[in-house]
Parts: sequence; C-alpha cells; structure tokens
Amino acid sequence: MTTMERGAFGPGPSTGSIVAAAVLLAIASVGCSSGSSKSASRRAQSTTSAAVANPSATVATGPRVIIDTDLSRWWDDATAIGIANVLQQQRAANVLGIVSDVRNPVAVAAIDAIDTAYGHAELPLGAVAHSNADTAPHGYSDVLARRLPHAVRSSDDVPEAVALYGLLLARQPDRSVTIVSLGAYTNLAGLIASHTGRALVTAKVKRLVIMDGLFPAGVGPVANQKLDPSAARAVVAGRNGVAPWPTPIAWVDGLDGITTRVGGTLCATTPADNPMRIVYVNLFGCGPVPDGDWDAPALLFALGQVPHAFSVRGRGGAAVINGQGGLSWQRASPRRQDFYVHVADQKGLNQRIERLLTTDVNGRR
Repeated sequence: MTTMERGAFGPGPSTGSIVAAAVLLAIASVGCSSGSSKSASRRAQSTTSAAVANPSATVATGPRVIIDTDLSRWWDDATAIGIANVLQQQRAANVLGIVSDVRNPVAVAAIDAIDTAYGHAELPLGAVAHSNADTAPHGYSDVLARRLPHAVRSSDDVPEAVALYGLLLARQPDRSVTIVSLGAYTNLAGLIASHTGRALVTAKVKRLVIMDGLFPAGVGPVANQKLDPSAARAVVAGRNGVAPWPTPIAWVDGLDGITTRVGGTLCATTPADNPMRIVYVNLFGCGPVPDGDWDAPALLFALGQVPHAFSVRGRGGAAVINGQGGLSWQRASPRRQDFYVHVADQKGLNQRIERLLTTDVNGRR
C-alpha cells in the first residue's frame, strides 16, 4: 500500500516441536474463511498435505518468508508478489506461503493467478477472517483473476490466514522464518492473540519486517496502519492485556517508496499476458510511472537482496504509538533488536526491482 535466524531442532522435544504439535492439533479445529464451506475444507486439507505432510513439495532455498499483503488495487503489492515468485524461481527465496489481509474475497484468486503464471500454483494461500464481508475496494485483483489461469476462485477456497500461519510455521526450524508485512496488521494481531499462536511465533519467527511508519518523528496514522488501527496497536503496543509482537521487528520506512518509481519498461519488454504488465497497464496504461513502490523494497530488504541499498537506523530503539495515534521512533527501548531502514542507494534499488519485474515468467530475460 502506498502513503499519498537459528538452525534446525536439536535432539529431544524443543519448545518449537512442542508448539508444533500443539498448533497442529489446534488448527485442525479452526474453521476456514467461510466456516462451513466444503470447498474451503478441501483447500485446507490440500494445503495441510502440501505444506505440512510433504514440505518437500515446494522445495526451495533462500530465506524462508511468509508474505502478508493487501494486494487488491495498489501497485506495489503486485510487484512484491511478482518479485517473490521470480526469486523463488532463482532459488533466492523460499516463499512458504502468502496471506491476504484485506476483505476482498477475490484477492487470493489474484495472488493465485500471479503464482500460477510463474509456475508456483502450489504455494499455500490464506485469507483474512471474514473475507466474505467484501468490504475492501477491488481493483486489478479482478482483472488478474479474469485474465489469467488459476485454481483458487475466492477466499472460500483457502484457509483463514491465522490458521495457515500456524500450519506453515509449525514445520519450520526454530527462528528461521521472516514474516513480511505489506498491508494491514489484522492477521499478525490475530496470530499473537492466542497463547499457542504467540508461542509459535516466538519459537519460529526470526524477524518481522513491516513496511510502515515515517521515522523517526512520525505523524498521525498513515499508510498500512490505517487499514486496521486496532490491530496495528496490538502488534506495536499490545492490547487488552496481551503483550505486543514478541520477536524483533525491522521497519522499512514509509518515505522510501516515494521515489521508487519502477515498471516503466514492462510494456516494452514483456508480453501482454505477463501479470506485472497486466497490473501496470490496468493502473497506468503504458505511460510514465505516476506512483511509487513501497512493498518491493520491503521484500528485497527482508530477503537481503540489495543490502547496499539500505541504511539501518534506530538500533536500540523501537516503534511506539505516538500521541496522535501514529507511529514514531522511541530512541531507547527494551526492544534492543528492532530498527528501521531508509533507502541509501535509490538508483541501485530501482534498477534491481526493474530487472526482477521484467524477468520472464519462465525465468528468462
């Protein structure tokens, strides 16, 4: 959305393995996004088989990531999902799954269409709770779902995001997963609201990377925080006696997307059915890029793809909810491993993103 690491389990039952067993039992009773939908049950069973019983079904190397996105109508979410697929092809990322955090039931179909185009139809997907309320604005999500092949038709066909998080995290080595948050905080807040979910996050997640904030000073609520302010507060500051997010957080500052103008060569370099081109044309025609890109930089930072492009700031501090209800940076904090980043090499970052966006869906350039 725009604004205008530890090894495998040791011998014996580690905390992670105990939590994994607990969460698998708990999630077995968790409903899917439509509650009683037969198709949702089938999809959940399929996801469980692919992601848990047979994790080698999606063998990949690179950092383990789960992407949490508000893909629906904003340009940068599509670019992040497209780039993630390219890096998966290049074995530079291990995308465990992708979850939607907006109540657009077609959003997961659009994500499945992008994944399928890049040859990753097996990637597990999840939808935010109550997606069928359909209260989020639609955009290119509907265009992608209409124009490209895909198996997932709506949120009825996938598990709820929090349940999928549990399934995916439960099978990973301790402190091995990076969660990349590119939209609302709804699923993150839901995940840590239960004892089982919080224990699982603590055991399995290395770091949470969030695209948000205008650090250090901050203003009132902007960007992704505005999508679900209560959930954002729960993640950052805690809510109703529940402590905030338990693992280190890295913030990719919201100012950094303004001059990340990418995608301008898509019409000249990719075929008409390239999913990135479809989104670009739907939003901008084939003209100049009129909007920044916030989410692609956040994903690349999370994956360590262009370390020279970012400057790390604020170590020893943490994000807080300020008096205006927005995000500011507290310079001294008990959260000693948190930090935020600014772009230090905009040209190099833009070139890297452009190259990934225009990579053919079959991995060729």
